[in-house]
Amino acid sequence: MSAADLPSRRELLTGRLVAPTPPEAHVSSLVIHVRPANLSTVRASLAAMPGVEIHAEALGKLVLTLETSNEADIVTRMNEISLLDGVMSAALVFHHFEPAGGSEPAANQG
Repeated sequence: MSAADLPSRRELLTGRLVAPTPPEAHVSSLVIHVRPANLSTVRASLAAMPGVEIHAEALGKLVLTLETSNEADIVTRMNEISLLDGVMSAALVFHHFEPAGGSEPAANQG
């Protein structure tokens, strides 16, 4: 191996040795338990959040999906939901992700 094949000091210090990760698409399912008195306010707040869609509602529980571009956004959005006035719990039920291009099989589920 020659000196030309070795990474430069600048590449080491700036982290350029790691290839950028390809864009991903994340779909998560959550169950939210809401105080009945706050249900309409929470529903309106959820509808205003990007990537959130409510699919079912019964007895103060909401089932929703969340579409994000990375895992960090899932955690951030779940925290925002948990902090809404009247939300008693927010639980992640399902998480699926794959490359944003879409035609490859699922990269991971869990």
